[in-house]
Amino acid sequence: MSATVTRELRPYQVAALQSVIDGLEGGYNRLLWKKPTGTGKTFTFANLPIVLASWLGQFPENDRKMLVIAHREELLDQAAQTIAATNPGLIVMVEQANRHASPFADVIVASIQTLQAQKFARLRKLLRHCTPRVVVVDECHHAAAKSYRTALAHLGFLPTQAIADSAEIEATTHDDVEVMTRALAGWDQQAPRDRLLLGVTATPNRTDAVGLSCVFQSIAFSYDLKQAIADGWLVPITSWSVETKTSLDAVRTQRGDFNQRELADAVNNAARNQLALAAWREHAQGVATLGFTVDVQHAHDCKDLWCESGYRADAVSGETPRDDRRIKLRQYQDGQIDALFNCMVLTEGTDLPRTGCILHLKPTKSASLYEQMTGRGLRLFPGKRECIVIDLVDLARKHSLQASPMLYGLPPSMLVNGKTLSEQADEFEKLMNEAQGFDVEEALKAGRMTLEQLGALARRVDVFWGVRPLGAFGEGRIVQWVKIDDTRYQVSYPWADGTETVQVVADLVGQWEVVATVKPSDPAQPRRQRTLATHCTTEHDAANMAEQFIQSQRQSILKLKAVDAPWMSRAVSRGQIEFLKKLGVTQVPKELTMGQASQWIDRLKASKGR
Repeated sequence: MSATVTRELRPYQVAALQSVIDGLEGGYNRLLWKKPTGTGKTFTFANLPIVLASWLGQFPENDRKMLVIAHREELLDQAAQTIAATNPGLIVMVEQANRHASPFADVIVASIQTLQAQKFARLRKLLRHCTPRVVVVDECHHAAAKSYRTALAHLGFLPTQAIADSAEIEATTHDDVEVMTRALAGWDQQAPRDRLLLGVTATPNRTDAVGLSCVFQSIAFSYDLKQAIADGWLVPITSWSVETKTSLDAVRTQRGDFNQRELADAVNNAARNQLALAAWREHAQGVATLGFTVDVQHAHDCKDLWCESGYRADAVSGETPRDDRRIKLRQYQDGQIDALFNCMVLTEGTDLPRTGCILHLKPTKSASLYEQMTGRGLRLFPGKRECIVIDLVDLARKHSLQASPMLYGLPPSMLVNGKTLSEQADEFEKLMNEAQGFDVEEALKAGRMTLEQLGALARRVDVFWGVRPLGAFGEGRIVQWVKIDDTRYQVSYPWADGTETVQVVADLVGQWEVVATVKPSDPAQPRRQRTLATHCTTEHDAANMAEQFIQSQRQSILKLKAVDAPWMSRAVSRGQIEFLKKLGVTQVPKELTMGQASQWIDRLKASKGR
């Protein structure tokens, strides 16, 4: 099969559709797409009935139906309208509250809340007429929740262990996922393969750190936010960091993010709101702005402050009547409102491309939520050249706050000062190449700094210890591993005609894989890479697989890389000192051992290679 499409699809959208065909042909039918907000995920999956026409044609006509599951009314209506426009010959209907889809509909767009009502009575009624052949879960980072897993079990994609007595949308525990992971180990051998489940999201990571591997088999397609901006499908981001005197240290953490009631009490104060207004007036006055607040009161307080200062502002929340919300969104999009403040209603399923500024009044520890909020301002719009992102940066010694630099892989606690994030990333990479011995994470523990301040510190400080503790990962290990970051561990050694590196790497669905790469000594020769293991539940499982490979097929290097090798505890050698200096370390501590120096060298080389 190959992807045949109608209308004009962007290259990455064609690639995403082709990935579904490739997945089905490869024996996978629970697939995941990761695409940034604003890159047309709804329009892309609306083309599934077209590109899967030959695959669907092998089934009886009544068994070719498509079901789209979402959790917000805006997502339902947007999906239904887009699918109907893309497929004029299909009957598309909505199943939600008092809206009932006909059993004769070709495509049904349903609310998860409606499907789960009265112990999934509406879903069971639907299944009496047909079993959907294609199921799409929009904003599928919610799919690990009990409600979704129960629905997917009824639909035949998951084993019966997924069916929960209490099917709550966001009530998921790690114990639930462990049960599901064990059940899936045997389920994939007997699960029906004549149907397709596709999850679509901009952010596959959940705030509670529960991975999506308990639902999906693999990420079929991933399109990076930075790449989408570089390709011209999203606008560049210009960021400003505004430091406040508000402390968040007393705010507790709940399910991976701040306790929202305590957070609102901390940040919704006159001084902080005035600071936000001053920053907006300086950097984004006249630009259509979405402000993200902690709660309803916070949204209305900010709206009142903007109005009192002579600006056109409004607020929307879950308490805003549906018709009133639609009117306000239309007024905003028409340019009648300068700043629209909202409490968690515009993070998903809202298309407001006129937005040219995102004002982050709500601190968050969740990278997923932060990217969702920021993504609201990145869509293309006539005359729009950039999205201005203003982060209010509070005092948080006990918490790690998300901010715009993390969108480009930069430290979230780095202060930005009006340059585009791509410019910041280029300058940061240049700094890292010039100061290979400089540990940015260690430096930022002393406080937030701009890139210029980090550069000055790198030139002034001779050395930061370059070996990161392995923590629990290192317990019981056979060989000496190096921690590159929280998602990557590796061990390198001479092999064949060059150097082989075995890496334990996290993937986007919360699983781990083992990859071995041989870099030949001759730079003209290509690298050789192979995957040794995939779908490992934890980094420890992956490390065990990696060490089994080393013990069975690389026994000769154990004398070199075993954790108990005698040379490890000897004093750092002159050759290691010279090599560290070549990598940018100007002063090597005298108490450094050969083992520590080896780890430091490996990490610096990995950082330079990256």
